[in-house]
Amino acid sequence: MAGLLWSLALMAFVSLNPYFMWGYQKVYYAVASSLLVLSFMGCSRMLSPTRFQLALCAAFSLFLMYLSLLPKVEGAPTRWFFLIPYTVALLALSRENLTKTFDNFYWIFALSLIPGMLLWIWLVAGLPIEMNYLTLPPGARRGTVHYFGLPGAIFISSNAVILPSGGVVFRLCGIYDEPGTVGTIAALCLAATRFRLREARGAISLVAGILSFSLAFAVLTTLGLLGMAIAGRRPKLAVAALATILAGAVIVSGVTFERAPTTAPNLTITVPSSDPARGEDVQTKSTPERFNLDYRSHLRSLRIFNSRIEPEMLELLDKYASSSPRTILFGVASDASIVYGSESVVWYRILTDHGLIGFIWLVLLYSLPVVFLWRAGRLDLSVVVFCTLYLMSFYQRPVIWLPAQVLIYFAGIYWAAASRPRGADALRSG
Repeated sequence: MAGLLWSLALMAFVSLNPYFMWGYQKVYYAVASSLLVLSFMGCSRMLSPTRFQLALCAAFSLFLMYLSLLPKVEGAPTRWFFLIPYTVALLALSRENLTKTFDNFYWIFALSLIPGMLLWIWLVAGLPIEMNYLTLPPGARRGTVHYFGLPGAIFISSNAVILPSGGVVFRLCGIYDEPGTVGTIAALCLAATRFRLREARGAISLVAGILSFSLAFAVLTTLGLLGMAIAGRRPKLAVAALATILAGAVIVSGVTFERAPTTAPNLTITVPSSDPARGEDVQTKSTPERFNLDYRSHLRSLRIFNSRIEPEMLELLDKYASSSPRTILFGVASDASIVYGSESVVWYRILTDHGLIGFIWLVLLYSLPVVFLWRAGRLDLSVVVFCTLYLMSFYQRPVIWLPAQVLIYFAGIYWAAASRPRGADALRSG
């Protein structure tokens, strides 16, 4: 059983798409899926899902099949059905094993942040360092975003501010594509475990979330800490909320330093290139200023709110709303928000990409466990707080059927029963 739980956690980690998987994520998914299937076959007899769990597995599987049948503007339909083994194995677990799977994932995520946090401290101190410019594979182009870092951590040049001392404050990315990934996942993991900040992984996630200067983290964690302070009668959590409020204030203020040097004096960027004359790869040294990191830099875009919504996406939404009934039901195309919406990430991309049917189906899938807890008499205030935070994260991260998001949600929903035998019995009696 331990192999199955770790393979599920590994699959969730792969879905976060660390930088070393860019351009090759299908290979990593294939390996993780193979391990999952083999592990599942070895312990399938140990699983005893209830009728409710079986119904949820079937509904989720049909949802992924529906998504896989929707056409795209460019290329073949996305093969979401490859996630069916993961969702079936995960949703068939008992509450205890589901919690263990989440524990495994949470530790993987927390430990993955440590190298970036250590490097962040070094950069803030302004100590001499040479970082590598990250050349992206063809399938992982990200516009004009410049990444550089060292093994175990990357940073984005446009998400930094130079200090008067010559140090650089970056928004923490860890090994992930953007600071928002760190902030959102950290906030949701903290919420799923009811903000247990004394645990090492909880403390790491809190600090990493603050260092990401993610507005999502600041809002979700502040509201979650205050909510759990009331729900769990833990007033000390309200004090911890002050740190996240401060991080949010820094984000909104758009802080810069007038006396900062032109560029970071002790930061050197090594840029790989090729020499056609000699037919070999060479490296050149460069200053951060070449990649738009100078005294005018900001921690994030000056557009604080709705930063993921482009005008093209609003036009696409208007087009969808005035379309035929068929388009309303099934969406424009499963990649419409990418092709026509300038890759905007906002909740109503579910409507434009997957239609009203997809949206309603998704809402039902994530509502059923809440209804189940309510009928079992276990829907306490902590569950309401967690569900509220998860719903808020859905606003700008709506693809919540990815393995990590599925695991966090269902673990967070059932976490309330983790220390109460009555609740566990209710969940198993389905």
